Amino acid sequence: MKIQSVHIRNYRKLKNCHIDFGEKETVFVGANNSGKTSAISAIVWFLKNTDRFTLKEFTATNWASINKIGEKWLEHDSVDEALLSSHQWDNIVPSMDVWINVEDGEQYRVNHLIPSLSSWDGKKVGVRGQYEPKDVTKLYTVYKEAKMKAKTLEGTEEWEKAGSPELYPKNLCDFLGKGSNLREYFDVKYYIIDPALDPDNEDEVQITPDNEIGNNPLDGLIKVDTILASRDFSDPEGQTDSDIDTLSKQFQQYYKSSGQENEELTCEGLKLLGGIVTANKTYDEKLKKTFEVPVGELRNINYPGFQNPEIKIRSKIQIEEAIKHDSAVQFAIQGMEELVLPEKYNGLGYRNLISIYLKLIDFREKWLKALSDGENIEPIHIVFVEEPEAHLHAQAQQVFVKKAFEALCNNELIKNHPWLNTQLVLSTHSNHVVNELDLNCMRYFKRVIDDNDNKIPISKVVNLSSTFGKNEEETKQFVTRYIRLTHCDIFFSDAVVLVEGPAEKILVPSFLAKAGLDSYYISVIEVNGRHAHSFRKLIEKIGIATLIVTDIDATETKVGEDGKERHPSVLTAKGKGYKTGNPSIKSWLSGKEQIDDLLALDEKEKLVNNVRIAFQTPVNVQWDKNKEDLTEVCPYTFEDALIFTNLELFRQEGLKKMGAITTIANLLRHSDSANELQNKIFEKLESKSGFQKADFAISLLYKDDFADLIAPVYIQEGLEWMKSYLDSNGNKNGE
Repeated sequence: MKIQSVHIRNYRKLKNCHIDFGEKETVFVGANNSGKTSAISAIVWFLKNTDRFTLKEFTATNWASINKIGEKWLEHDSVDEALLSSHQWDNIVPSMDVWINVEDGEQYRVNHLIPSLSSWDGKKVGVRGQYEPKDVTKLYTVYKEAKMKAKTLEGTEEWEKAGSPELYPKNLCDFLGKGSNLREYFDVKYYIIDPALDPDNEDEVQITPDNEIGNNPLDGLIKVDTILASRDFSDPEGQTDSDIDTLSKQFQQYYKSSGQENEELTCEGLKLLGGIVTANKTYDEKLKKTFEVPVGELRNINYPGFQNPEIKIRSKIQIEEAIKHDSAVQFAIQGMEELVLPEKYNGLGYRNLISIYLKLIDFREKWLKALSDGENIEPIHIVFVEEPEAHLHAQAQQVFVKKAFEALCNNELIKNHPWLNTQLVLSTHSNHVVNELDLNCMRYFKRVIDDNDNKIPISKVVNLSSTFGKNEEETKQFVTRYIRLTHCDIFFSDAVVLVEGPAEKILVPSFLAKAGLDSYYISVIEVNGRHAHSFRKLIEKIGIATLIVTDIDATETKVGEDGKERHPSVLTAKGKGYKTGNPSIKSWLSGKEQIDDLLALDEKEKLVNNVRIAFQTPVNVQWDKNKEDLTEVCPYTFEDALIFTNLELFRQEGLKKMGAITTIANLLRHSDSANELQNKIFEKLESKSGFQKADFAISLLYKDDFADLIAPVYIQEGLEWMKSYLDSNGNKNGE
């Protein structure tokens, strides 16, 4: 039995979001403020229903709808019964549908969730939790009375002297937002929803049934544990145990969970009181045995680094006090057993890694303890870990991801009871975490604008497992490997710039700042040549704003003596029938292969949904600064476009011993025209002894006037589009 999916509506930015769960691991990825935290908060809240709920949890676009209900209530002395129906709130209030897959032989565990034996296929059950009015009539009555009181005061002399202020409640939201009113008149109600009526479109949901059921029907089916992002791992010195969460404190918690705390001291133990040394030795052995399981598992973390410290548990005389002091948890240096240090002397990152791992083990043992005692336990254990990368460096993050799910399942009881299932949900901003996981388990949260509600930002969730089709395994493999090898952060960016080579990768970030895009998180990804088209399915799936900076790659069709066509590279030129050889341009701008057609495109024609294609366009070059004559040049690549845009910079004296820049300066010095220079650059780039493009870009960084470097026009235009797109799509709003 496993959670298949949840469908969240009207909770913060999650106006209508469907989230599929993986069999084992599910990873929430996305840029800041994309809704990942909101999703975890909603799921945990509806499953546990323990935290307070406020009006701020209602999607902001629905506040106006709530107020309209209040207005209709006040229009007449008597209200139509239809306006007092609970169903008028169905599309306004927060709700969550939980769908659970049921394995053969487990149907008896969900008898109370089966809508109809005659129509049920025995594979899936659903429960809706909806935060709605407890009693609509009572809410209406109390609200109307409050409004009438305010109306009575509005006509008084005192009210006029006060400046005629708008009195409470201004509207229904104002009423619900005051004090404990919301909790007084609203609560979570649960309903059984029918899998047979589940819409094919995941953005739709079935109508809320009338058959409300009592308490949370998922109690006894799902065990929920969470590790939130805000973890405080400070030096215990000078602070009380209540102020911090030390490893010693966590081992105390495990001691309680294991049931060892209630064990009576043995006679052998009482004899030890006669000698402190002997006593401590004996208790240390007892602690070693008690914590053998968690410490053994922690030993297998394989934290990267030289001489990994080994955890030691040291005691005081009384067993119940053994692990309550700050020095209870110590670290022994490998090969130097006599040298041990208290936990505060070890790195914050390592302690945090141990902390998270130990919490997972503790979650597992608490869940299984009831089963060990012969009691019933929940068949599903779901654990949420928010931003495990906090306080962890890159290697530690990778270690954690590899070991986390294993920690939750490393118990013989789970292995011997196949009906017990664990699911781990991570939310992360770290590409190091993502790189260790399969694309199929990732759920991408993207920010979109609700055009129907004053352009308020909301979130949508994309299941990345369906990005590539069955016939695209090779492309999927390439993209997955590339993301891992380059530590690509495409899943956490506001926008992406795909560039061909190292020169663009080095210089484009400076162009972004000049274009006013430094307030956004923009990922510049080198696609190692002309492979941007391989990312098309992924880019379209996640809907991220993407600028593709690529070369026009003019080619000439020639027929060799063997009768075969060849397409050698040529300098870009108009009216010669040249075609582009760039697969990215041909992929996104289908039917536009002719160079003449490409150069004639306007800005809108270079735009495909959320993707803008930027390639070299003709530039007018003033070869002689003392003359007004301009020469039109059609750049061939990023390098020559940059050179012609910054011609005077490369004409400066003092460019000797600057690698590729010196090469360009020499070519410029010995050229009599822009066209001659372009031909020489082309020959240099195409020759086997051509200059290194990366060296060219890096050499520019040494120049004092690097800040004066101007981006080629085609890149400037692309960045202007990106800024306009991001500014207009509200990507700076919170969760």
